[in-house]
Amino acid sequence: MFFRKPKKDENKPTENDIINNAVFGDLEYIDCAWEGYSVSSLFGEEKTIDLYVYADEDERIIEADQEEVYQDYLSDRQEIEEAVRKVIFREFKLPYDFDLSSRFRASSIIVTMDGNCGIAIVDNTYDMGHNRFKFVVGTEPDHEFTDSEEHYLMTK
Repeated sequence: MFFRKPKKDENKPTENDIINNAVFGDLEYIDCAWEGYSVSSLFGEEKTIDLYVYADEDERIIEADQEEVYQDYLSDRQEIEEAVRKVIFREFKLPYDFDLSSRFRASSIIVTMDGNCGIAIVDNTYDMGHNRFKFVVGTEPDHEFTDSEEHYLMTK
């Protein structure tokens, strides 16, 4: 008795697929997100940080609004990073000559399925460095922050 192996569906994505996206660059699909690398100069020198682009588990399609919000983040990055630094100084009541890089680090850029883009920041003063603050970036140029643990860059 012979059993035939099921035919592999050439179009069905598999775990750890790798693509090169025109906006995000090289990405690998792991769990529920395309993972790659981005850059941040939030706390001084420019550093490579993780990039997560979330996608539907079955389709794994990167949507146009995800590419758009990430491009907006990249084009407004200096302005956004300055706004994030101001909020950190204000929220943590730090003196303006405080070296933010001694306490905080940008860990990743997150692009959600609904088209939001955020910067995850780790506060190293907490045990194991697991306390993260997310700064969610809007897609238009007039950025302002609200007061909450997730600081949203809102457009008005």
